[in-house]
Amino acid sequence: MTISAVPPARRVAGAVFATVLAALLTASCAAPHDMAEFSGEASQETARTSEDRPAAVAPEAGGTEAGGTEAGEPGADGSAASLDAGTAASERSLVHTASMTVRVEDVEEAGEAARELVLEAGGYIAEESVSTPANGAPAASMTLRVPAGGYEEALVSLADLGDRSYLDRSVQDVTEEVADVESRIESTETALETLRGYLEEAQDVDDLLRVEEEIQTRQAELEAFQARRDALGNQTSYSTVYLELVPPQTYVEPAEEGIGFLGGLERGWQALVRVVQGVAVAAGWLLPFAAVIALPAAGALWWLRRRRAARRRAAAAPPPAAEEAGGTGASGEGPNS
Repeated sequence: MTISAVPPARRVAGAVFATVLAALLTASCAAPHDMAEFSGEASQETARTSEDRPAAVAPEAGGTEAGGTEAGEPGADGSAASLDAGTAASERSLVHTASMTVRVEDVEEAGEAARELVLEAGGYIAEESVSTPANGAPAASMTLRVPAGGYEEALVSLADLGDRSYLDRSVQDVTEEVADVESRIESTETALETLRGYLEEAQDVDDLLRVEEEIQTRQAELEAFQARRDALGNQTSYSTVYLELVPPQTYVEPAEEGIGFLGGLERGWQALVRVVQGVAVAAGWLLPFAAVIALPAAGALWWLRRRRAARRRAAAAPPPAAEEAGGTGASGEGPNS
């Protein structure tokens, strides 16, 4: 009796394949958790500036980094040696955002000028709305996307449309998040290449199905990372400006003249009209209740009147006993006479 043995090389290859596949499945289980946390691990450092410090948010500012300290300064500490401190200012990924309110004489004309300014700079209008309140002047709200290279110039040009009354600027450093996303994309692409190579080495249908399932999972992760990278690229390539165009405020001085006789007469007449209107409203409110109560009240009044009339007739009629006594006396006098 002959027993066929599996070649040692094939047994070793099968063991290696099973070990690698198990490691990939373990990494796949941990991947969703990493996706949920990777955006929170990114730097959220935000520096807000006021009108008197516009240069603090410029991406080209002077070679020193926003919020950092130069080497050798007395205030330098360990935090300055982070990723931001090791990255040149021109290589950092910054997201610029600004909110501005400008008072203009003609809102429509200023809005058209803002559109032309943004389009000439290579940007686009993300959102625009115009509102006109009752008995008021129109106001416009615009969301502008401006190329990062022309961000500072665009702010100056938009402020020149009229009288700037409000400005709020902020910058967010997403360099670490961009690097993290790029690293995850590279590692996921490498894992996909490895998994596709294992398709040819699968020993049976179960191994083949497990490898294909892992490939689908990694492909979905790769697409999510690529979408996040594209979104970050758009945010860093185009700065966002929220622009409000409002009409100038006007103030009317109150009249200092006295009321006078005619003024008092007018106010008295208005007060009388308001009183009459109030009485009419109250009467209209009570009328439905009066209609409902009137029918039972009329029936009760009719019944009381009939009862009183019956009592009066009964009191005016002579008693029956007196009539009988009078008739008996008259008949008794006849025989005596």
